[in-house]
Amino acid sequence: MRSMVCGQCHVEYYCGPKVTLFFPWQKGLKVEQIEATYDEYKFPDGHRFFDWQHKRTGAEVLKAQHPEFEMWSQGIHARSGVSCADCHMPYKREGAIKISDHHVRSPLLDVSRACQTCHRFPETEILGRVAVIQDRTKALMDRAEDALVQLIGDLEAAKKAGLTDQDLRPIQDLQRKSQWRLDFVNAENSMGFHAQQEAARILGEAIDYARQGQLVLRDLK
Repeated sequence: MRSMVCGQCHVEYYCGPKVTLFFPWQKGLKVEQIEATYDEYKFPDGHRFFDWQHKRTGAEVLKAQHPEFEMWSQGIHARSGVSCADCHMPYKREGAIKISDHHVRSPLLDVSRACQTCHRFPETEILGRVAVIQDRTKALMDRAEDALVQLIGDLEAAKKAGLTDQDLRPIQDLQRKSQWRLDFVNAENSMGFHAQQEAARILGEAIDYARQGQLVLRDLK
């Protein structure tokens, strides 16, 4: 319940002019489950859900907000019963009273209270472990961005060569899948730390979908 308080806002949601505010959790909290909810959701005019249409490719893409709650839910801290507040609002004492610190911030700024109450390791080691996770996630993200940008460039060239949106719809859908996954990790503010294996899985799929799009497009030419 402590994490659900944070999960009212630090989540993926839609809030815009097209429909009423909603959380896309009908099928679950994983990236592909949220995607499946969006894929089945229909606007009042019967069109499938999308946040915006890519100007260069015509793809109807999704925009992740800041899915910290969803990513955290797939990680070791959630499985261990550690709430958001345990790390971002660690306990402190004021006189004889034990309270949660309401200076909400990164645990890395107060390792002794946020991390070392559970992890009995030197601060330098804890910071080093976090850096490794975040550096590896960033490297995967860069590769996913490169793959997606290349797919977008190929799609744009195909449109200029005369292929129609109807011809390119399967590739546009692969762009939608790739861009959604890349943005899901990019918009989530832990750079992979909340669930490192889940972040790596999602970015691996982002790369794969972008490369699939390039292969399908190559066969159309």
